[in-house]
Amino acid sequence: MLLPLLLPLLLVPALLAGAQAAGSHSLRYFYTAVTPGSGVPEFTAVGYVDEEQIVYYDSDRGKLEPRQRWMEESQDADYWERETRKLRDWEQGFQINIQTLEQRTNQSGGIHTIQRMFGCELRSDGSSAGFSQYGWDGEDLISFDKEHMVYVTPVTWGLLTKHKWEQDTGIAHQNKAYLEGTCTEWLQKYVQAGQSQLTPLEPEVSIFLSADGRRVSCFTTGFYPRSIEVNLVRDGLVLDESRSHGTLPNHDGTFQQRRWADVEPGDTTPLSCRVEHPGLSEPLEVFLVRKSGSTVMIIVLVVLAALALAAVVGGVYHWKTRPAGKSGYNPTKTSERRKKSSNSSAPA
Repeated sequence: MLLPLLLPLLLVPALLAGAQAAGSHSLRYFYTAVTPGSGVPEFTAVGYVDEEQIVYYDSDRGKLEPRQRWMEESQDADYWERETRKLRDWEQGFQINIQTLEQRTNQSGGIHTIQRMFGCELRSDGSSAGFSQYGWDGEDLISFDKEHMVYVTPVTWGLLTKHKWEQDTGIAHQNKAYLEGTCTEWLQKYVQAGQSQLTPLEPEVSIFLSADGRRVSCFTTGFYPRSIEVNLVRDGLVLDESRSHGTLPNHDGTFQQRRWADVEPGDTTPLSCRVEHPGLSEPLEVFLVRKSGSTVMIIVLVVLAALALAAVVGGVYHWKTRPAGKSGYNPTKTSERRKKSSNSSAPA
């Protein structure tokens, strides 16, 4: 029975994890009610613009609170009082819905959850989309198809709710008006208020081999929002066996991710890192540049030649500048040479 309790925490990041096109924005809300006595707030509500949480409410606190400074500064006291009253109404309604669904599913005992997920998206091409759906104990319950003005349920015990809501056509029209009008209007207001924080930042990408040549890594950093797709590519094919610790936060509000895979040392097959992110107008692919053995040998020879030349120049300079009548040669005693030789740490 722990899964329903963890679901609100797991589901929100999962739904926000999809890559978002550059220039598009979304507004999403998640309402969750839990059976009384579960040890957590009986009702919680969170709101997100893109991947930033902007508001939070739970039944223990009893009021809607901002989660971003720009959100707090952009809305007046009437906004917070009005939205708090709405959420208190939802809280009461959800507790009734839990009792109703317990009866319909014949689950009078245990811990249960009901969720509502809804919101809208404004795409970079000017189009919009909206969704509204309910879940029960982590499973789909019923969703709204605003294009056909009907409700869809995958479970037989959801049919009663479907028929009831479709008989009252006002409910469908209200949902459609909100998703296509009110929701997008508020999204535009929120994006304008938080513009400096919500602007996508493109990632910095680098790809490199480990010192032993057995691992190739792709490191991306400095990007926002969090959603990103990073793939290591070998000769045009994605390396499915690549691994990552996931996307991690930087200190400045941006994010980073490292992805790596094992490779055969000496393999000359082209390797690259392919990145898709809202901050990029198109996918970015960075190729690994290998240093061949001949290149390394040339570098070594050049360095040795430079050292030899420096030694010759230094010797000539010393010979020309030594005092007249001095041979410049001071032999070392045999015992001193032996002592120095035995204590030397220089390689043979």
